[in-house]
Amino acid sequence: MSNKKIFYTNDKDKVVQVHPSPEYISQFDSEDEAIAAIIAKDIPADKQSSAIIIDKSQVPDRKFRDSWKQESSSVVEDITKARAIHMDRIRVYRNAELAKEDINYQIAFEQDNNSKKNSVASKKQMLRDIPSTFNLSGATNGTELDALWPSELPARPNEE
Repeated sequence: MSNKKIFYTNDKDKVVQVHPSPEYISQFDSEDEAIAAIIAKDIPADKQSSAIIIDKSQVPDRKFRDSWKQESSSVVEDITKARAIHMDRIRVYRNAELAKEDINYQIAFEQDNNSKKNSVASKKQMLRDIPSTFNLSGATNGTELDALWPSELPARPNEE
């Protein structure tokens, strides 16, 4: 089985990964010959010269795949894009918590409970502030970034 992956950047500036299958590779005399055939067959002609081949152990974690960028001989995470992706994921959880608090506020309103309404309003404001107050700038790579999570939100399940 091949440990090599082929990468190129498409017209939408996204890094595309091509996986050589063992069955296809076995049709050739060498892995290099098979990879050359895959590049010729599966990669657009105007992208073939910039395609790179790297060992799968050098591929960044897929969690921030949309932040990948191709450099001369590697694929790396664009940490600025990865931070934006991570904040978008945080917003999904934050929005779910805001929806729960909307229900709590409605209940407090129906009960005419001003103390509870004020408490819920404060919590909702804290949740709305997370994108501007939660600091992701200390992370220098995807692993560090993924470890950052606001304590105001529930723990997230393992995602892939």
